[in-house]
Amino acid sequence: MYRGKVIALGTPAELKAGLTEHSLLNLEASDPLETMRALEGLEGVRDVAVFGGGLHVTVDDVEATTARVRERLGAQGIEVRKLAQIVPSMEDVFVALIEREERKAA
Repeated sequence: MYRGKVIALGTPAELKAGLTEHSLLNLEASDPLETMRALEGLEGVRDVAVFGGGLHVTVDDVEATTARVRERLGAQGIEVRKLAQIVPSMEDVFVALIEREERKAA
């Protein structure tokens, strides 16, 4: 539910499987705030959000964007501790569904 309206129905597995437009990466780096700044506007990166002690990076193409992320962060002296594709959490699903609704309303 969002703004009093049902925006999606299904089991958690069905809702997670429905997010096929983009892929999600889990990124742990030496400086999360600088990492977020460094990834702003990087080709292939749709969104970067804080998630626990790391970041969730929404991307178009996992392989190409992973390489770009590593290059950009390395050039700025930011250590990449972990960078891997993950299955979206229910929180990721909820955020993606809300963003989709917001784009429809705009």
